[in-house]
Amino acid sequence: MNRCEMYLFRHAQTKWNLEKRFQGQQDSPLSELGLIQSKKMAQTLETIEPDIVVTSTLNRAKETARIALEQWGKKREVYEMEELKESAFGAWEGMMIDDVMRDYPEEFNLHRKSPHLFQMDGIEGYADLQTRGIKGLKKIAEKHPGKRVVVVTHGLLLLCILAGIREIPLERAREKIAIPDNTEYVRVDWLIDV
Repeated sequence: MNRCEMYLFRHAQTKWNLEKRFQGQQDSPLSELGLIQSKKMAQTLETIEPDIVVTSTLNRAKETARIALEQWGKKREVYEMEELKESAFGAWEGMMIDDVMRDYPEEFNLHRKSPHLFQMDGIEGYADLQTRGIKGLKKIAEKHPGKRVVVVTHGLLLLCILAGIREIPLERAREKIAIPDNTEYVRVDWLIDV
């Protein structure tokens, strides 16, 4: 058995995070605080000393990693992975959370309180998101056994991945797992048969 040591970061704060908008697979630039968070993340990279950095293909994750690495001052290989993108939120993308609550009350309630039952056109279900995210982490671990990898990704994806890793049913994920705040991370050691 070999292990891949992964540090799963949520991207830095964006303008839409600040405005309380659904982002999904749309992109919003980093906010002023997000730029500060990205630079401060360099201190964490100094402690972790990653071998490799893998990001979502969305700009907010790539920018977080780019700024943190630039501030840290050390070169590392950076890869992008589609599997690490945030959930698609269809018509909700760009909408204020309060507007979604008003315009889609039943669907929003399911999304927050019964995610295992939540389905809506154009919106990726929690189970599909979890499968995609875990598949991505498995690929990283298999490609980089024995390495220390920083992964920069997204909040809901992290919630679903952590529920899968911790064997928490998706219907209980929101009550049992806190979505990491912007630039917070969770360490995961992935064991690989070599």
